[in-house]
Amino acid sequence: MKPAWAQDYITATISVAGSFSLLEASRAFQRRLLEEGNLWKGKPDPMPILPRLSSVVLLLCLVAPWPVWAEPAPEASPADSLAYRKCLASADTRFAATWIADAYEVPERVSEELLFNGYSYAETLIAMAFMGEGLSLNEVLEQRRLRGGARWEEIAKVLDLDITKLPAPISELLWFGRNQEKPPALHFLPDPHPGIIRELVIPAFEPTVPDQVAQRRFRLSKKEVENIRSVLDNPLGVPEADLLLPAGRGLYTADWVLAGTVSYFKPYPMESLLAARVGEELPWSEVAMAFGLRPDVLTQGPLSGIYPVLSGHAPYTFLIARKREKYPETLPLQYDLERMTPGEKRALEPLMHLYYHTTQEEKLLLTDRGLGIAEQGIALSLARMSNLSLGIILLDYSELGNWNSIITKYAIDLSGRPEVQGSIDLRTKL
Repeated sequence: MKPAWAQDYITATISVAGSFSLLEASRAFQRRLLEEGNLWKGKPDPMPILPRLSSVVLLLCLVAPWPVWAEPAPEASPADSLAYRKCLASADTRFAATWIADAYEVPERVSEELLFNGYSYAETLIAMAFMGEGLSLNEVLEQRRLRGGARWEEIAKVLDLDITKLPAPISELLWFGRNQEKPPALHFLPDPHPGIIRELVIPAFEPTVPDQVAQRRFRLSKKEVENIRSVLDNPLGVPEADLLLPAGRGLYTADWVLAGTVSYFKPYPMESLLAARVGEELPWSEVAMAFGLRPDVLTQGPLSGIYPVLSGHAPYTFLIARKREKYPETLPLQYDLERMTPGEKRALEPLMHLYYHTTQEEKLLLTDRGLGIAEQGIALSLARMSNLSLGIILLDYSELGNWNSIITKYAIDLSGRPEVQGSIDLRTKL
């Protein structure tokens, strides 16, 4: 059992350790002993033991983190916080998806759905490269799902793909996929191929549709006319729910888009096509056949973003002609462009330069600045949209410190580029 004086010594020493040195604490306690001279009557002399206690307290001070009382640990900067990096990963993934899609002339929906549904940058780039060599992307994804855990090189053999034809940066990624989790089932409608984006354009409609005659014939209310014109202005960009709004005599707004598109390419009056659909007595597949059209015109061309919404489609089927309505706020850190593997970066960077038609001088300028791949894309975007040289944009960035200040300085309009604005806004919050 510890003597009372020993416990008092330890307590006193530790209590002042945060403000005084060990030597000062010892002297303070010894002064206390002299003031209370009768404290040690009839007890052993404590002085021979004091050096031992001093050694113990000194050891405790050395073992403890030094200095525990000096100042609090610095807080992590926003750029290093986990939540911030996950938000940045989501914004940058959407940004990178535009480069990948443009390289193969497919809608952005294709690369977005791959990246947002568990495919890494490497796997997305490999799958798109396989499609570029003439393979069905849906078949590629199905084989990847069935052979989960297999390397992409093995999948290439199953699909009879000569991997020597692939770009060198893609060939270096074929070892990806080993022991990875089985990806979810994905199916694109229509099956993408290079250049398909040119086949998915719905013609513009005149602002007078529906005219007064059609309004009387189909008994359209003022609200239904507004619904129809709103959808006809942007049929592939409005939410899918807007295609199912009522539009006269049992019709939906989607019916007006389908009839208007068919009448644009074929010499059939729009009203005649709609009349066959009044009351939904005939499905659109039969209407198409009645007017001499192949039924697959509804699922393989520009109408592939409209008809399946009206008729329904299988789960995990993505209509590539339509824009994505919602984007995740966060993604795992593997989608952070600053955390890409060197192989992924070597494969993605050429697609970024292809998207912006970067010159060799601009590539050298970006390399000298030491910007990450996302900020390189931001700099190139602002240079192209402002018609300024990349050198001016980079000089302004070094002086102003953030990208939004450059947008304000030159009044750059990014209203049609939400992926660029999203990446910029997150970096401005730092």
